[in-house]
Amino acid sequence: MNIPDFDIEPVVGPRFWMVVLGVVSAVAGVLAVIGWPLPVISSRHGGSGQHAWARTVRGVQDWFAHDGWRMSGASWIYGALAVAALAGIVVLLHPDWSGARTLSVVAGPAGALLVIGPAAQWALGLPWSNYGAGSTGGMALGVVVGLGGATVLARFRRAVRRSVRPDDDVNPPPRGVR
Repeated sequence: MNIPDFDIEPVVGPRFWMVVLGVVSAVAGVLAVIGWPLPVISSRHGGSGQHAWARTVRGVQDWFAHDGWRMSGASWIYGALAVAALAGIVVLLHPDWSGARTLSVVAGPAGALLVIGPAAQWALGLPWSNYGAGSTGGMALGVVVGLGGATVLARFRRAVRRSVRPDDDVNPPPRGVR
């Protein structure tokens, strides 16, 4: 026996992540098409976690009780997740792409769905869903503010990393090390 006999593929590699992203994309796509309600997340302002769980259960019960096509603003969020997962597969297929390009491929279409969809739904005066109670304005505002905050945070992190990175001109590496 020699060393090449022991060479094996890593257990978790790009192919594994492509399968995971494919499953996430498929599930999120189905949830987007059927208008499945979003789970309610507890917060300091919304009360206890039990209240959030009760609201989530009520949304699912309303979804099951509705007779006819179920339309929900949550479809924009699930759709953005599905698109981001598909874009993640494309990024994994192109490992030579730069960080800025991968970010634009993933965040561009998903961000457009997250912002334009709920904002258009709110502008048209449509309710958040046709099977439950709730206003589109609050949800659209929450999605837009959350996405805007994430964008600002990402840009801030990038700026901090650039300022901390050592400058090659100031501290050149020793000869022959580049």
